[in-house]
Amino acid sequence: MSNLGGRTERLLPARSVWSTSMVWWHVGFYTALASIACLAVLGQPQTPGTPWVLAAMVLLCTVYPFLTRAKDLRTRRPAVYVALLVTVVVFLAFVHDGAGALLFVAFPQVWMFSASQRQGVVATAVLCLGVAAGQISRWGLGLEVYGITAQLVTSFVASCMIGLWISKVIEQSEQRAELLAELAATRADLNAAEQARGALVERERMAREIHDTLAQGFTSIAMLSEAAQAQLRREGPAELKGTLEFISRTARDNLAEARSLVASGIATDVQGGDLLAALRRLPQNLHLEDVRLSIDVPDTLPALSSAEQVALLRTAQEALNNVRRHSGAANAWLEIRTEAAAAPPRLRLTVRDDGQGFDPAADRGGFGLKSMAARLDEIGGQLRVESSGTGTLLTAVVPVALPAQALPGQQPGGQDLQQESAP
Repeated sequence: MSNLGGRTERLLPARSVWSTSMVWWHVGFYTALASIACLAVLGQPQTPGTPWVLAAMVLLCTVYPFLTRAKDLRTRRPAVYVALLVTVVVFLAFVHDGAGALLFVAFPQVWMFSASQRQGVVATAVLCLGVAAGQISRWGLGLEVYGITAQLVTSFVASCMIGLWISKVIEQSEQRAELLAELAATRADLNAAEQARGALVERERMAREIHDTLAQGFTSIAMLSEAAQAQLRREGPAELKGTLEFISRTARDNLAEARSLVASGIATDVQGGDLLAALRRLPQNLHLEDVRLSIDVPDTLPALSSAEQVALLRTAQEALNNVRRHSGAANAWLEIRTEAAAAPPRLRLTVRDDGQGFDPAADRGGFGLKSMAARLDEIGGQLRVESSGTGTLLTAVVPVALPAQALPGQQPGGQDLQQESAP
């Protein structure tokens, strides 16, 4: 914010007191000048000072629109107008008896256009002293001096009191207007930031979806294509039928997955809520090649939302893809159980292999484990990975709401969820 002559330039809304009230100030000003001009011409005998009164009215009417525009209130132009107004009124006090009537115009405008309260008090004092000096010079020293002095002292005190009070009210109104404008600007910034954050979250979600679905499928297609090329070189075209069928099915599955992501964001494997069926199809869909996969799932599960089903399915898919690509395992086991006795009740998904293992604490630069952990965190779940030279155990735990009676296939047991921290 800048400060010029004591007036602080604030962030004002479109309908601040300066913009909404200036029209009425203009109407009042021109009405007062017209009344004083009519009084000088028609209400009093003509004197040599009458033309000066009319000239003063014309001068003020001419310069007023150019020195008091709302867009110039933070410049020195209003101060120039106040100085000119005081000079004109004081001058007329020396040449015309009715110049005192201009005080009704001068006092409000002094406080309206002064850059600070101090300048308003100084301009009011100069105005009162100048008019008093002009009237005394015209009427001479006599009994009128006391009346003139009392009148102008009263006018000065009343003008300062009213002016200071009005200035304080306007200042408070402008402060409130500034706060409202800043609040609106802050709200707009927060809105924009929230939209940007939402876009970032959506991009991260889409990155996880693509990594866990399309990228894995395309990897399978690439591996199957390489296997088909090797078979072609080794065994000839007749042996390629099965491999090409795998490639075709994988491509169709990825096409369906892409359309699902575009249409609704719900995995095609769990559309309709059949998570268990999607898990049982994993050995056929993932093309694990030399890895023998055993699936152990119950007949029923507690009610799960679409987000929870997708998170569990993607966790299982990503874990098994990691087994195929990195573990060197011959066997893998997938198991899902409902633990009704835990507090709170939870669903536990485990994927285990007998591969070479790895160090879970090492930063391998991959996206898979981070993606699984992020998915589970979004639904209030947790991910734990344990690995050694004899294999890897991945555990995903998701809290669930159980009905009053336990469902078939549920097994009690397990430690408290809060105690399951990664080793």
